Amino acid sequence: MNAEREVVVELARGRREATSWTVPLRRASAAFMVVYALAQLVTNAVLVTESALERTLRASNPLLTPDEVRATASLDYTVSLVLVVIITAALAVLAVGSLRGWRWTFWVDLIALALVSVTVLTNALALASPAVQALPPVAIMINLVIAVVALGLLVWFIAAAARYGPWAMPRAGH
Repeated sequence: MNAEREVVVELARGRREATSWTVPLRRASAAFMVVYALAQLVTNAVLVTESALERTLRASNPLLTPDEVRATASLDYTVSLVLVVIITAALAVLAVGSLRGWRWTFWVDLIALALVSVTVLTNALALASPAVQALPPVAIMINLVIAVVALGLLVWFIAAAARYGPWAMPRAGH
């Protein structure tokens, strides 16, 4: 079955037809969600350690006692791992929804891309002060590249929605 031939989708308000943007947009979105999920898993599960968090806490809060630093770092580490698992699962659902063309995932993807795009600024600022960051500069740079890609996808999503509708699929006959 040719993916380009996936031309008509039944919706509650009518039918939509694929354009030349539909399949590439879906695939790019799904690929981004998978890459972003893997990057989050690697950077947070492998590179973020309790000792790195302790170092960051000491640098940013010199008035904390060693016990407070250890307790806060331990809690932060546990919470970050739980959040990464939840975010990774959500990104996997969005990747599947993107490939399948679920309409609601278009809008959730758009919001996710907007949120990741904001990190262009935060990652750039983090590179300016690596001493107080839990991640090494290379990981921050990778996150910055991912954020720039997200910004490009966000622009494409907005253009697709404005020109055609969700997933670059106008209503049939338009």
